[in-house]
Amino acid sequence: MGFTWLLSVAEQTGNLASTASGTILPRGFFLVTGLLYMLALGLHRLASRLAIPTALPILGLVLIVNWLHHGLLAVTHGQVETLHTTSLALLLFYAGLNTDLNRIRGRFSLALALATIGIVISGLLLGLLLWALAHVGLPSLPRAGLAAPLPVGVAMLTATCLLPTDVSANEELAHQWGHHAPKNVLPVLDFESALGSATAILGFGLVVRIFLAFQHGGHGDFHLGALQEVPESLLLLIARLLAGLGGGLLVGLIANRLIPLLVSRAEHLLILAISVAFVAYAMGNIIGGGGLISVYTAGLVLANRPQARGPFGHAGLRQVLLPFNTTAEFTMLLLLGLLVHPEVMVRMLPLGVVLGLLLDLVVRPLVVLLLGGAPRGQRLERLLVATGGLRGAVPLALALALLEQVPRLRDVHPLEATDLALEMEALVAVAVITSLVLKGVVLPRLLQRYASPRTTPA
Repeated sequence: MGFTWLLSVAEQTGNLASTASGTILPRGFFLVTGLLYMLALGLHRLASRLAIPTALPILGLVLIVNWLHHGLLAVTHGQVETLHTTSLALLLFYAGLNTDLNRIRGRFSLALALATIGIVISGLLLGLLLWALAHVGLPSLPRAGLAAPLPVGVAMLTATCLLPTDVSANEELAHQWGHHAPKNVLPVLDFESALGSATAILGFGLVVRIFLAFQHGGHGDFHLGALQEVPESLLLLIARLLAGLGGGLLVGLIANRLIPLLVSRAEHLLILAISVAFVAYAMGNIIGGGGLISVYTAGLVLANRPQARGPFGHAGLRQVLLPFNTTAEFTMLLLLGLLVHPEVMVRMLPLGVVLGLLLDLVVRPLVVLLLGGAPRGQRLERLLVATGGLRGAVPLALALALLEQVPRLRDVHPLEATDLALEMEALVAVAVITSLVLKGVVLPRLLQRYASPRTTPA
């Protein structure tokens, strides 16, 4: 009752004038935004006590708000594009700072394979499964609830959104595992999350380029054109990867030298950290379009070749960036929850649950098996690596770009493009929630129950 009253007050506040005084934002924007962030903080604390992923209650909160009053905050996909890019850059920079290569000695080849080859194989398998489900349908659901046929390019692009995992979510997962998990598992998942996110972002652009609509030609001409486009697209992908690596390496090495010269007080670290992240992103784009790869690489260099240690080293950078990292995650969760249409999400519920289960129970274990997995004899380590990390803010951030990119793809009818993109956004949200419940709630409790050392009665 009180929550509904709060929404009505916010609605009345928003109706007093079209925009807030001195801004171009809706009048109720600041009130609702502040209340949502405070409620998100409270849910974050509650999630820690209940030992569940933080993303679950926050997504639940904003979906309830959206359901009770859709469009409470008049935000559009175009307005969040800059915020989406900035948040991704900060998340990847923080992920790079958290990547300690010394922790994955002996598992580096596995972590590298999972974050590169594994991402590619997973995307292909999941995209084909989604396309097949959309055409075959689910029991009593023709086309699996989709309003229009699903082109293969849209299926591949949606699958790419679901591939990355979150480093901070993995830290929550490790806290839930406690002492039951082998010490080698979390570093592998963290490295895979950081590099895999960058790989998935590059893959997203690659899929868009391959399945771009052609101005002329029929269906058969498209297949021939798409095949001809693959080598050029792969070369462009490699060029962007090298540009990102080169730009990030250059910025990271220079920043390493600048830290002892510029930083003399703790409050200077925040300015330096944000400056390095923005410069790295710009450098990668200037060289060849690999801005997000460059941001991650710069953080990786700072973490593994530090010139300054202690409070002014990369540990200090991580500490000052942690609040920004958390804010970026909260923002991505809140934005997708506000942008998704509740009725579309309900319609996508069966397909999203099936897709999330297929990703975690079929695609991921199969890919780990193909890549060799953990050493034999380490059954628990093999099991936890096969389950993979937690998904959260990064997949949702990629999903925000679907409305812009889906209409550009081949075989997407202009009149169906917006509805199809909204369905894919909702599908990603349902699949992410399914994965969070399965791996963030069910798996830790099974691990505590069956992997706990059993005491012998006296």
